[in-house]
Order: sequence, then C-alpha cells, then structure tokens
Amino acid sequence: MRVHKPIAALLLSAALAPFLASPSLAQSQVEIIRDDWGVPHVYADDVFGLYAGFGYAVAEDRLFQMEMSKHSVLGTVSSVLGIEHLPYDLRTRADFDHADIRAQIEALPAEDRAILRGYAAGYNRRVAEVLADRDTLLPKQFTDFGIEPSTWTEFDVAMIYVGTMAGRFSHYSTELDNAKVLAKLEKDHGKEKAAELFNQMFWLEDPLAPTTVPEGGQYQIKAEAPAALDASRFAALLGRDDVPGGDDAMPRASNLWILGPEKTTDGSTILLNGPQFGNYNPSYVFSIGLHGAGFDLTGSTPFAVPNVLFGTNGQIAWGATAGPLDVNDFFQLALNPENPAQYKKDGAWVDMKPRLETFKVKGQGDVSATVYESDYGVVSLIDPESHTAYAFNRSWKGREIQTLIAWVNSTKAQNYTDWLAQAENVATTINWYYADKDGNIGYVSPGYLPLRNTAQDQRIPAIADGSQDWRQGRRPFAEMPKTYNPERGWIANWNNRSTHGEIGNFEANPWGAADRVDEIMARITAKDKLTPAEVWDINKEISFLDINARALLPFLLDAATTLPADDPRQPLVAELAAWDGQMIRAEDGRATAPAVAIFQSWVETMVADVLMDDNPGFAPVVTRNRVSRPAQVLRNALLGDQAGVPQTHDFFNGADKTEVMLAALSKTAEALSASYGSDNPADWRQELAQHVFETDNYLGIPQAGEDEVLSIGTAMNRGTQSDLITFKDGKVSVCISAPPGQSGFISPSGEKSPHYQDQLSLYEAFECRPQALAREDLDKVAKDRTSFTIE
Repeated sequence: MRVHKPIAALLLSAALAPFLASPSLAQSQVEIIRDDWGVPHVYADDVFGLYAGFGYAVAEDRLFQMEMSKHSVLGTVSSVLGIEHLPYDLRTRADFDHADIRAQIEALPAEDRAILRGYAAGYNRRVAEVLADRDTLLPKQFTDFGIEPSTWTEFDVAMIYVGTMAGRFSHYSTELDNAKVLAKLEKDHGKEKAAELFNQMFWLEDPLAPTTVPEGGQYQIKAEAPAALDASRFAALLGRDDVPGGDDAMPRASNLWILGPEKTTDGSTILLNGPQFGNYNPSYVFSIGLHGAGFDLTGSTPFAVPNVLFGTNGQIAWGATAGPLDVNDFFQLALNPENPAQYKKDGAWVDMKPRLETFKVKGQGDVSATVYESDYGVVSLIDPESHTAYAFNRSWKGREIQTLIAWVNSTKAQNYTDWLAQAENVATTINWYYADKDGNIGYVSPGYLPLRNTAQDQRIPAIADGSQDWRQGRRPFAEMPKTYNPERGWIANWNNRSTHGEIGNFEANPWGAADRVDEIMARITAKDKLTPAEVWDINKEISFLDINARALLPFLLDAATTLPADDPRQPLVAELAAWDGQMIRAEDGRATAPAVAIFQSWVETMVADVLMDDNPGFAPVVTRNRVSRPAQVLRNALLGDQAGVPQTHDFFNGADKTEVMLAALSKTAEALSASYGSDNPADWRQELAQHVFETDNYLGIPQAGEDEVLSIGTAMNRGTQSDLITFKDGKVSVCISAPPGQSGFISPSGEKSPHYQDQLSLYEAFECRPQALAREDLDKVAKDRTSFTIE
C-alpha cells in the first residue's frame, strides 16, 4: 500500500513546483483506489483535484505512451525520433492551428478549464516523482528510445482530444478520391457514360440500406444529385498518388447494440459497445472511475483523453461509434498563375493566409515550413501545372474544445434530456448511445452539419469561387439523426447509415442494401426476447464472419441449383452450402473450412469478370470485415431491377447472370487447384491472420518496443474493447474487456506490471471483468490506495 500524506507532499514540493500547472487557489485532496485488475478510481471534492487524480493515474500506467501521444498530436515526433518523421509532423501541424486551440481554452469558464489544468497538474506530479526516482520508476521504453519524459500544459491535454477524437474521427473526406475516379471514368468512357457509371457506383442514397434510426422514425429530405457532372476540372488528379480519401478513409469498425427491457427475458436493459480504435500494445483504452465534484462514474476511454467515452454513472449509461455526418468538404481553388499564393473568389484574387511552423529535429537544426490557409480551410493539395489547389473546410473548426467539454459534461447527465442537451454542443461528427436505469434507450448523431449550396454535388469537391459557398448557419439540431425508445425495443449500429434522406448522406459512402449491421440486427430479431447471455454472445458470433457471405453467397447457391448432380463443381457448392460464414484459424494457421478460400476466390473472380472490364476506377479490393464498394456494386448488379440504386448500366454486358456466376466458380476451382496443388476442395484451407496488437500507436508512431508486439488466435472483426453495461431492478453492473491490460509499465530492469497483459485471455475467450461503481463494491476488491494533496 502506498499512502502519500500531506507531509509527504510538502517534502516533494520543491521537485514538483517547476512541473505543476497553474496553481488553484486552494489545495485539493486526491485519493486513488485501484482494484484487483489495476483499474484506478479517483476521489476528490473539486474538479481540479479529480482531474489531477485522473492525469496522475494514467501517467502511472502509460507514461511513455502518453509522451509519444503528445508528440503525435502536436507534430513534434521528429524532435525525438529524427528527421524521417518530419513529413508526418508537417501534415499534423497543418491540420490544426495551435493558436486557435489556445484561444478556445482561454475562453473556457474556470470550472471547465480546471479539467484541463488539473489533468496536466496530476500528470506533471507523476513526472516529477519518476525523475526523482529514475532507477525504479522510469519506464524502460524511455531509455530504449533515448527520450526523456516531458511535462504537460492544459494545451497538451486538450490537443490529445483534438488530435485523436476530433482529428482522427471527424477529419476525413472521400471527395478527392471520388473526383479522381470520376476523372478516370470520363477519360475511359466519355462524359455521358462516365456520369452514368459514377451515379451507379457512387450513389448518394440506397433506400434499402439499414439505418440506426428505425424506418419512419426520422425527419427526412429527399436527396437529389445534381444532373451535371464536370469531370474535366479534376483531370490533374489522375497523375497523382497523394490524393487522400477513398472508402477506407472513413473510420468504420465500431459496433454497438442496446436492448430495452421488453427485448430481454429478465427485463434488463443491456448496452454492449465494441469501439474499434485499432489493436495496440499497450492498449489504446484505459479504464477509470471518477467520483466527486459532480461526477460519479465508471468506464473506459482512450488513454490520455480527458473524458470518459464509454461508461455509466448509475443513472444512465453511454457509448459511442464513429460519426456518419458529412461535416467536411474539399473546395477546389483556382490559383493565380502569376502568384500561386492567391486564389480567385467572387471575381477577385484573394491572398492566402500564411502560417509559419517551425520544427525541432533531433540531431539537426530547426526546420521551418509555411502552411497556407484560405477562407475554405487549410490548403492541403496543390497542383502548380493546372493552377489548382484543394482546401479542407471543417464545419466544426473553432468548436473542438466546446465539443470536448460537452462530452465531459454529458457523463454527469441524469436523464435523456440532460444528455441530449450536451449532444447539441457537439460540433464534430460522432454517434452517441444512451440507456438508463428506468429502461429507456436512445441514440443521437450530433454534429455541425453545414447548409450546403444547392449547386454543390456533395460527392466531389466544391468550387471555391464563391458560387458554392456554404450558406450561413447550419442544420438545426432538431434534424440530427436521433431516436428514443423506438417501438421495436432495440438500437444497433456497425458504422452503418444513421438515417435516410439528405441528413444521412455522406459523400456517396457505399451504404447499401447489404450491410454488416445486418448480422447484429438478424440476431436481435431472431427471437422475441433474448437472454443476457445471448445478447453478449452476439459479439462472438459476428467477430469471425466473412461479412460478404450474407450479401453475395445466396446468389451463387441459387445459381448452383441449376447444376446437374454429377457436375464437377458440386463439391465446391457442398462446402459453401455447409459453411456458416465463419473464418476460424486452426492450430496450423489455416482456416478450418475450405469454404473460406472458395468463397473469397469466387468473389474476387466475379469482381474482376463483371466489374473491372468496365474500368470502374475504384480499387477491386473486397474486404471481409465490411461490404465494401466493389461488393456493393456487384450485389446491386446481381439484384438488377430489385436494387435500391437504379441499374442503368449492365455490368453483365447482356450475359446470363447465372452462367457468369457458375463460370466464375469454375475459374475458382482451377485457381485453387493450382494454388494448393490438389483437386480436392478439402485441401483448400487458406492461411488466416492472427489477432495482433501492434506497438505503433493509433497515428502510426512508435509507443513501445518492437519486442512488445502481442498476438492471439484468429484475427477478429470486433471492438478494441468490449463494454457491457446492464441495468436490472434499478441497479447497474459493468463488465469490460480491454486488452492487453490496464498498465503498459515496464520497469527500468525490464519487469512488467502484473496488469500488463492480464486481460488478453479474457478478450480471446470473449469474457469480461467486473468494474465497480459504488465505493462499497470497490472497497471489496481494493488492492492499492494512494492519496496526495495538490494545488
């Protein structure tokens, strides 16, 4: 047991003084109790002290990861890891003007600012302790990488949120990549055919797509794509390989389902969230309890982020998945041939605003670069030959800190109305979910959705000459996708479409009639009521699926009914018909079912034979963890007149669809026979990847030694963690699996924390550990207590 009495704090004061954030007017008493899984619960009577305990506790477990996270979001990686990281720093620094973020912090009320100041003060306290006892407390990675721990300011704390949750999950667009595809289509097919193909492959809305808001339960506006498509202005993109975006630019891996009391056999209300940030060691997520100063919650959150994204306060519970609202646009600027730092707007040349950024580079002198900003955001892509550039416009610019504070305050809400009021202040796009002890469930997708000019085609960059500027204001919050106590009694999401209509559109995202959320919805609707165990087991049932099986396999099996009994393809059909869609890795590293290889090879053959001969412009990659664009376009082609997207172009070129599918199966047999050196389908067992926890962080920057990579069995299509929150009889229980473990600490001598990877086996076995909310429950499992005074 470690107890820092006030006198101990006084003895440390000289060492701490240079590192603490701006002092508060009074001392804050902080108590931290850790449970048997190493999860800290912080107790304090004021916000500054509570968040000081928060920052201190995370630093105890993740000091090196926090140091690298800070460099990652500030664009200072090259200062500690060398010049090879300078391009990353340049991109990162361009995205957010630090002066703008600082101004937002300065404008905060004192109570809200205390959150950031307290977190920094607690973190810095731990840094001072570590530097005072390096031989025992300095994490080994600092020595291995030749790095020293630095102190934090309130700005650093805020930038962790800005650079991760806002920058990673609300700072993307597919418009440039879409435009590049459009330009290629016109080059290959001519203007008229290009428009036809583009509209068929990059639809704004498929009315058959499943939505998180139940059908008929949301305000709708019919979406109409502009009739004319001008691809000529994007011709210069064809020769570039640095065009950002594409379907994979949008985060889409998290899932969630909530069942109200009428859908469970025991009358409980269950929220199960699987947020997917990527799989890392140490874990991206950190479990915590905060108690006092108006907060009383338990849950988990991305480490170093000063708000708890997933959790409960006993009255309500909350969760999140990546947002689906189109809150960003690229704008195409026409540059002045005589002065490329000017662009044309409203018939006149307008100066870009330069912002000088200076970078310290390890082992070298400082490097400076100029970032150019326009009225349409940061200028991110320039083509001098065509005298064009592209600027990235964010509807939420200047509202990053407002959004952070709203998320923090939402965790104090006691009912849906309170919680929804905080959602209205969220400017970035995100999906929020709600449940409470009275059996109510809800969903909202907040964000500052811009009022676009009717001349703009949402799928491609707008023209930045004043003719397609966003209109004043934004979509009212009343129109944002939301539902409360839907009649069906449940809510589900797997990064699918939020709602139909203009509000739910996103740059021609491939949301179609087939969606992986169908796997969740099918299991929820299979029975009138589900047991709590069945609700939990959905996670395991969907984690190993080839998501394309539900979308495409029925077409092939139907076509195969025309085959004679002695057809040589019948053994392949038999394997596919018996397959449950699961991709399970055997001990030899290969799939347990030959159908895995057969189906994937057939899909790839179909995409090549049916789609790619038309030079559609998109990559032919068919992912297995979601129904990607090639699979959606292929499925629509197979549906024909039954598709939600009008099929004006015949990808089958007049051929019989059944014959094409069966011919592709023949090609599959030939290819697999050659690949595996056997004509026996039983031998066609494809290699499957392991589930690996990498040591680069969520932004691709090292956060641990290369020898710290961990792996378990079959790669899973599931959340980075699993959060199960259950309300029953007015009481709440929490069960979490957040691998590899709570702590990433490795001592200077190489000894790992006992909680370094103790949740890895839980995760692999689809189990979870309890996490207390009430003090009396925590005291039963308490293993470590720390207290200190901070000011």
